[in-house]
Amino acid sequence: MGHKLFNAISFRIAIIFSISTVIILMIMGLVIHQLVMHHFETQDRTQLEGKIQLVENLLRQNPSNSQELNLYLKDALVGHHDLIVQIERPTGQVIFSTVPSVINTQALIKSNQNPWIEWRTQNKTYRGLVYKKSFDRNNSIPSAQIIVGIDTSEHLHFLNDFRRQLLYIGFVGTVCLMFLGWFAAWHGLRPVQKMAKVAEGISAQHLSERLEINHTPTELKSLAIAFNDMLDRLESAVEKLSDFSSDLAHEIRTPINNLMTQTQVCLSRSRDINTYQEVLFSNLEEFERLARMVSDMLFLAKAEHGLHLPNLQKIDLVKEISALFDFYDAIASEKKMTLEQTGLGYVQGDPSMLRRALSNLLSNAIKYGKTDSVIKINCQQSFDKTVFTIENESSPLSSDQLNRLFDRFYRTDASRQRVEEGTGLGLAITKSILDVHGATIQANYQNGRIIFNIVFKSS
Repeated sequence: MGHKLFNAISFRIAIIFSISTVIILMIMGLVIHQLVMHHFETQDRTQLEGKIQLVENLLRQNPSNSQELNLYLKDALVGHHDLIVQIERPTGQVIFSTVPSVINTQALIKSNQNPWIEWRTQNKTYRGLVYKKSFDRNNSIPSAQIIVGIDTSEHLHFLNDFRRQLLYIGFVGTVCLMFLGWFAAWHGLRPVQKMAKVAEGISAQHLSERLEINHTPTELKSLAIAFNDMLDRLESAVEKLSDFSSDLAHEIRTPINNLMTQTQVCLSRSRDINTYQEVLFSNLEEFERLARMVSDMLFLAKAEHGLHLPNLQKIDLVKEISALFDFYDAIASEKKMTLEQTGLGYVQGDPSMLRRALSNLLSNAIKYGKTDSVIKINCQQSFDKTVFTIENESSPLSSDQLNRLFDRFYRTDASRQRVEEGTGLGLAITKSILDVHGATIQANYQNGRIIFNIVFKSS
């Protein structure tokens, strides 16, 4: 419980408030204390220096140890009961004193601030000045030492009471600010609690929840926006996963149903060995198609978690296309299609992966291109990028169809569901490979031709 409380942000803010309050009050108290002490010292110094000037004038007028001097001094100090005045000769002879006991100047306690002296008499604390004066340059008139002190007990009492009040105010203020800090932190963190409540209600079936942005505090607005963006990505990913699962079930169900139907028909009655062989060969083709589909699915799953490029090399696109032409030339000839390439280009990448991507594009162009048409491939090299294009004659495609060409298991129409034994994953795999290479691919339809445009950025 204690560990949980210490980890709470509201508790930490309350502690910080409290410590800050104590430090601030201590600094303010010390400053005010020093100012008050300085005020008292200035006041005492002014009063004592005035009395010293008065005593000095009386000594000038009455240089001898006469009764007149004592009388004048007593008259001058009437009403100043908190003052102590002592006059003595250099020999130690006291010629005047307002207190019965003689002040021993040798035993006086000097304060840190000269020329102040401090002493205690009759449970009272005095602070004073010592003034030595010679009244004749020829030393014909005896010199005197004047000691003037003032009772500082009231000052000390005031300062002690002030310190007690400061401690009391500091304690009460600290406690109040601790609760204030806790309340402010709790109130300020309510938007975070609302975020947590929204997050608790999010599941795979409820991804439509979003945080309110307009009334969110400025400090948390970026977090709320990032949270909503994350939910958007999750919702999109879940929708794609759902669509993929549905498409996958449909794609696998079709060959499996074909295998089951064909096998059941074959086993419905006895047949000769040639018939069994034909059925087995047909089943083998379906199994091979399923194997390719599973392999492609595994590749796409790996791509979504980040493909690695262990064999990064400089690739000559012209050579790669020429090698593919040698392989697909016979297939293209069956549809009376011509393969052409122009330009040149070099890119950095994994040879096997890029070969697979380019092979999928070329294979797709042959499968779905029109008979007696030309498949054109062009490479353009510049200082910051390499552009690769492949185009072929095709049936008209809408913008929505073009945008979905790279989706898994997507085909433009139902008539292509079983064309050339395709898995419907070729273009999706091509895009994944190009993504990991930092390239972009886009499909356009112009003048009866579909054009795939790939841009490789130079590193």
